[in-house]
Amino acid sequence: MKNIILSISLLSLLSTSVYADTILTFGERRNSDIDYMPAKQIADTTNIVQDTTPFTKQITPMSREEQLYYDSQYNQKYFEPWDITSMELTEVEKTWQFKYAREKTYNRDGSRIPKSWYKYAIKNSNFNNYESIDKPGITLKHTNLKLYPSLKEIYYNPNRTGEGFPFDYNQNSAVYINTPLFVSHYSLDKKWAYVKTSYAFGWIKVSDMALVDSDFQNSFRNDKYAVTIKDNLQLLDDGVYLSLVKLGTIFPVDPTTKKYLIAKKNANGYANIAKVNVHDNDINIIAYKPIKFNAKNVAYISNQLVGEPYGWGGKMETRDCSALTRDFFAPFGIYLRRNSRQQAQDGDAISIRGLDAQTKKATILANAKPCRSLLCVPGHIMLYLGEHKGEPIILHNYWGVRLNNGKKRVMGRAIISTTKPGAERSDVRKKSMLINTLTGIVNF
Repeated sequence: MKNIILSISLLSLLSTSVYADTILTFGERRNSDIDYMPAKQIADTTNIVQDTTPFTKQITPMSREEQLYYDSQYNQKYFEPWDITSMELTEVEKTWQFKYAREKTYNRDGSRIPKSWYKYAIKNSNFNNYESIDKPGITLKHTNLKLYPSLKEIYYNPNRTGEGFPFDYNQNSAVYINTPLFVSHYSLDKKWAYVKTSYAFGWIKVSDMALVDSDFQNSFRNDKYAVTIKDNLQLLDDGVYLSLVKLGTIFPVDPTTKKYLIAKKNANGYANIAKVNVHDNDINIIAYKPIKFNAKNVAYISNQLVGEPYGWGGKMETRDCSALTRDFFAPFGIYLRRNSRQQAQDGDAISIRGLDAQTKKATILANAKPCRSLLCVPGHIMLYLGEHKGEPIILHNYWGVRLNNGKKRVMGRAIISTTKPGAERSDVRKKSMLINTLTGIVNF
């Protein structure tokens, strides 16, 4: 394993033989209900080896100058919540989630969510005190943004196809450790904070975040950043589990000690700088950002994403389609926003809307860059891997193939496929196949 990652600068050499109190090391994502979702096969998932390595031979490596240009943009956007002085949300953006109170929604077991719960949740949202804090903050662990200040799950009718678990509409987004925040206000029960990250806004548990002062910001925002290049790591504090750490998580590096930085909350609710070590034997888990965009690194990063269960909004420590693409590009210094609609605008776009399937395919093969391009449809986004037997091949976290009866053959995981997954089936709705619904190519 020692020669598997050739990054701009590997940081595993910075660890010492004397372990620090806080350790970043190998780990596993906690098993949950999401691991027991259906994961059916189609011809693509059996005929195409679920390994990105062969496609990485088609890539064009990026120059160092190109990567550093992207990376400087990444850093600026990542810390954007520390550069604003207000939430900068419209009235509609601030309260759009209240629409669920007017609709029929359900618990996971199929029982209706009563209007009384929404009445309480809206009151607890405490928007009378909106922007009463207006201070920068930071996450202390892997956590989640919610639409309401509650862990309650919200579903449309679980008995209908494409609704129910894991499509929890209270789950806005996973938020990784070390994420800069702008804090608007607290819920009435003081258990939640209404915050904005660089890519999303919503409610985060107060226990999972801290406010930051200018001294902390100056130490943390130091232009020396590492990124995790191994998925599902764990952070241990004095041997006790502190947090999951996903691939693509950012760690500033202390310029003097060369240790990684995280935040720990003090008694006043503010963050203090804490330092993290990596075990001597835990190589190839973190590196200076950006790592080189070359075939070996692209294969190392992308193959870790294959097969992960589909998790709407990062539910239960997994990924959905846009989280997969976001985390794939992060180690290479390319910033993507949170959802598929936003990501479709994050690079150089080529429209293929309205073209017939053959013309779309030809346009993709002629213009998309292997492992450097996204393919887009409304509500879904994919990483273009390259060409195989005259077909465009994609890596995407895919819920399922639409059938003629309106139901889906559920994949429920990240797969490598053509743009015609399920084409061999007579019951697949042809007009709903990806090749027929693709609208754009996004190049980096």
